[in-house]
Amino acid sequence: MEKITPGEVGRRLREHLRRRSDLGLWNAFISRIFEPLSPFQTRSQRKPQRWFVLSVVSVAAALAAFAYFNFWN
Repeated sequence: MEKITPGEVGRRLREHLRRRSDLGLWNAFISRIFEPLSPFQTRSQRKPQRWFVLSVVSVAAALAAFAYFNFWN
């Protein structure tokens, strides 16, 4: 039986995870923001979900109001 060092285990794990492009924090984040992929339209762009657009617009409006009433007024 072959002995495997901890460094070798880490290297093998990194290689295995690199081959799995469907895993990862970034992919999970993108999947939550954008609409699900359509298996029938492979080249279509994904639209952002409504809750994300609403939250971005709300935060931008709050920051604009804060800046206007505290610095430019």
